[in-house]
Amino acid sequence: MENKPNTIEWEAAEYEHREKTADWFWAVGIITLAAVVSAFLLENFLLAILSGLIGFSISLYGAKKPATVKFKIGSRGVQIGGKLYDYENLNSFWIDYDPPRRKELILESKKTFMPHINIMLEDTDPEEVREYLSQFVKEEKIEESWASTISRILGF
Repeated sequence: MENKPNTIEWEAAEYEHREKTADWFWAVGIITLAAVVSAFLLENFLLAILSGLIGFSISLYGAKKPATVKFKIGSRGVQIGGKLYDYENLNSFWIDYDPPRRKELILESKKTFMPHINIMLEDTDPEEVREYLSQFVKEEKIEESWASTISRILGF
C-alpha cells in the first residue's frame, strides 16, 4: 500500500515571467504618449495624468522579476507564502497541464475580487497534486480569466 503525503511543498516563481525587449518598452512608451497627447487635446487633464501613471506602472511591472514563493498544500488548505487559502473558501481547482508551455494549478475562490488563483507547478508532479486536492475540493475545468488572457497577450 502506497503512503500518501501529509503535505505537498515546493518553491516556484510567483508568476510566469517573459523577458521584455526594448521594443516592448518602446511600444508601451509610444502608446502612453499617444494617450497623454490625446487627453490633452481633448482638454481632459485628469485622463492625461492617469494615462501617464498607467503607462509608467505597466513599464515598472514589466521590468519586475518574479519572486520565488513557497507553496504548500495540506489538510487545512493551500498556502502561498504566508497566506493560507482554506478549502472552505475554494469552489474548485483545475490543473492546466500542457508541457513545456504550461504547468499550472488554478484555484477558484469564493471571493468576488479574486476569483482565480494561479500557481506555477514547475517540477511538482501534477497527478500527485490532483489526487491530493481532490480529497478536499472538486476538480472542475476552469477557463482562463479575461485578465489572464490580456496579461498573456501583453507579455506578462
